[in-house]
Amino acid sequence: MLKSFLISIFILLCATILESSILSNISFFYVVPDIVLICSIYFALLNGKTFGETTGFFSGLFLDFITGIPLGFNCLLRTIIGYIAGFFSETIIISGIVIPMLSVGIGTIVKTILIQLIALFFPNISIYLPGIISYNFLYEFLFNVALSPFLFKFLSFFKKQISIKNVKDLVDNV
Repeated sequence: MLKSFLISIFILLCATILESSILSNISFFYVVPDIVLICSIYFALLNGKTFGETTGFFSGLFLDFITGIPLGFNCLLRTIIGYIAGFFSETIIISGIVIPMLSVGIGTIVKTILIQLIALFFPNISIYLPGIISYNFLYEFLFNVALSPFLFKFLSFFKKQISIKNVKDLVDNV
């Protein structure tokens, strides 16, 4: 379990650096796709609530340190999303195209709603306040949904190293 957790944390760290350092500097992107959110949802759907909230917390911690958002904002946000996604780990099969798109689409909507709620406790944050009815949300939603099947497929190559379940159970579900 520790090995799968450390591999997941390393993947989230790489995704955080990719998202905040490389993709944010590409000028033709109106908004940056949330790769960290997609990875967190994948880990939560694969391993359950506890793993989802833990990886969500660490991904939020990485984002808080790298982006300069007040410490705890992304931690709280990503922990809640990881727990909610992990709640459905026993009922959702994460292969295919539709389920990743649907789960990441719902995750993006929940993220935007939670940002509005959590921003009430962080009055210094004004960049997140456009809301769910905006072009920023629409573009991020479309980017995340379009990117989710590809990232889920890429992460499935590491399924045996990331999963805390038995290898036999993984072979039966494939």
